[in-house]
Amino acid sequence: MDLPDRSVNVAAQGASDEHAADIDNGFSWLDLATTDVEDAAGVQRRWMPTEYDQVDAGAFAGRFQQLGFQDTLVAAERQNRTVLKRLHFPPDYCSVSFVRSVSGRARCDLDALSQGTVAYLPANNEYEVLLPPSEIAYFRIRQDRFLQAADTLGYDLAGDGGQALMFDSVDSSDLNDMLDTLMSLRHSSDSSQLEALNHEYLEKVVLERTLRILSDSTARSSQMPSGSAYRITQAAQALIESSPEEPLTVMTLCQGLGVSRASLQRCFLQIHGVAPLAYLRMRRLNCARRALKAARGTNATVTAIAMHWGFFHFARFAQDYLRQFGELPSTTLGKSGRTKSATERSRLQR
Repeated sequence: MDLPDRSVNVAAQGASDEHAADIDNGFSWLDLATTDVEDAAGVQRRWMPTEYDQVDAGAFAGRFQQLGFQDTLVAAERQNRTVLKRLHFPPDYCSVSFVRSVSGRARCDLDALSQGTVAYLPANNEYEVLLPPSEIAYFRIRQDRFLQAADTLGYDLAGDGGQALMFDSVDSSDLNDMLDTLMSLRHSSDSSQLEALNHEYLEKVVLERTLRILSDSTARSSQMPSGSAYRITQAAQALIESSPEEPLTVMTLCQGLGVSRASLQRCFLQIHGVAPLAYLRMRRLNCARRALKAARGTNATVTAIAMHWGFFHFARFAQDYLRQFGELPSTTLGKSGRTKSATERSRLQR
C-alpha cells in the first residue's frame, strides 16, 4: 500500500506524536507516518488502551490522520501489514467507523468486515479486530451525546445503545465526503475556511449523519392529523427563522420542538411534500446565495461561505446551486468572472 510522504515520521521523533499535533482555530490536527506497529498503537493510546500485534512479515508502514474539535475526533488510519488489534474503549466514548478499503479477510470479534462495512462500537467494551492491509476511518464521539442525539431524533438503537452494530452494503458517502473535506482543511491556504466553521454545528452534523446510517428508521406512510402536522411545521419554520444567520440541523428542530425525527418527517412530507432534511438544504442554499451576494467585493470565498452553511462536498454544492439558481456560486460572488465559471462548469461535467 503506497503512503504519501508529506506526513510526519513518528519513529524519527522517538515515537512521540505530541510533536506532530498542532491547534488552529480550535481544531487539533495530527498527521503521522508510522514505521513500526507499536508506534501506530501509540497514536490510539491517546484516548484508549490499545495493543497492536503485527501478524505477517515485512516492514511496516502506516499513516494516521486525525482532526479533533469539541469532544469529537475524526480519524483515518492506513497500514500495509495485517495487524491484530485489541481495543479497550473507555466508559465515555463510542465510535462509528467505516472500512474505506481492505485487502483480505478482516473481522471485529466474530463479525466479518469488508469494504463499505459501517460499525458502531459502544463505550466501555473490549474489541478484537483483525485487519489486513486496509484503511479505516472513524468518528470518536462522547457516548452520552450520541445517545441523547439518538433519543432526540427518535432512533431506537439495539440494547439502548449498548450493543455493537455492523452494517454491510450501506451508503456511507456522506461520512466519507465529510471526512475528506475536513482532512483537506489543514493544507488549505485560506484560513477563513476554518474560521467559518461552527464547532457545535459541526458536531451535530457528525451525530446526525452517523445516526442516520445506523438506524433503519424511515417515515411511515401513516399521516398525522392535518392540524397537528401544520402546527409542527409552522413551529419548525419559526425556529428556523429565529436563527437566520446560522444553519440548523434536523436534530436542532427535534430538540426545539420536542418531537422525534420520524414525526417531523411525516409532518414535512404531509405539508411541504419534502423531508425536513431536503427542506433545510433548500433553505441553506438560499442563505448561501444571500451570503455570496452580500460578500461581493470582499475577500470572502465560495468555500468559506459554503462551509459556514453546512456544505462539505463542494462539487455537490456547486451542482445543487447551479440546479437551484441557474448559475455557479462563483458567478454569484462575482469573482473571476466567466473564466472561473467555465472552469467549474467543465469540472462538473466530467
